[in-house]
Amino acid sequence: MMDSSKMMTVLMTLASMVFFAFVSTFIPQDLIWIVFLLYTIVFMSLSMTLPRMLSRKKHGDIRGAILLKVDRQEVTKIMMRDQEIDSEIKPQVLASLALLPLSIAIWIIASYTIFPYLIPASRDTITKFELFTRYLLFYAILIGLMRVVAYFFTPKKMLVPLNNYEIRSGGIKSGSIIIPFPIDTDRYEVIVNHRRSFIDIHDRRTKQIYRLYVSDVNKVESFIQKHGFQK
Repeated sequence: MMDSSKMMTVLMTLASMVFFAFVSTFIPQDLIWIVFLLYTIVFMSLSMTLPRMLSRKKHGDIRGAILLKVDRQEVTKIMMRDQEIDSEIKPQVLASLALLPLSIAIWIIASYTIFPYLIPASRDTITKFELFTRYLLFYAILIGLMRVVAYFFTPKKMLVPLNNYEIRSGGIKSGSIIIPFPIDTDRYEVIVNHRRSFIDIHDRRTKQIYRLYVSDVNKVESFIQKHGFQK
């Protein structure tokens, strides 16, 4: 069964298609390229941010006694000693930066190849409803093409080092990121790296890896074992 975050993403995508098709039907034809460009930007933004935002908002605030609080200064100090972090971050940054230009390139190609076959040069030759339907089809094709690009260029796992965080008896919190205890092992995978002084928590749903840099890995590991995996 589709979870609520995926369902909301689908609904937002469909709503954006209908909205932009409606706008395209009634605005002057010489301004249509602006609508296409806005649609491309809006769609890519929604695809990249909405699922993660919805996933983060699903849980309420974390309660319980504070077991450990790590500030930005401590995290930065440990990260600077981690000589492998750059090689992990660089590929996902480059891939993310490439998505928007590639999406715009697809928009340009589709405007000169697919668009002329669907939308007649003189829009008055067809009814408004048929024009709306054709625009709807065009945006659906555009989404399909951008989905293919996003699938190949979006990192399968996104590393997110937490700049500051606190571990409570009820879970882990860093800003809007919340991982409640007990940990849902179907969703999260916990990976401990003593050599590099961090604990990774892989969120299989959002494909993000939340990295907790800490000076005493054994201490945090024991907190997670005691409070995070209790039934």
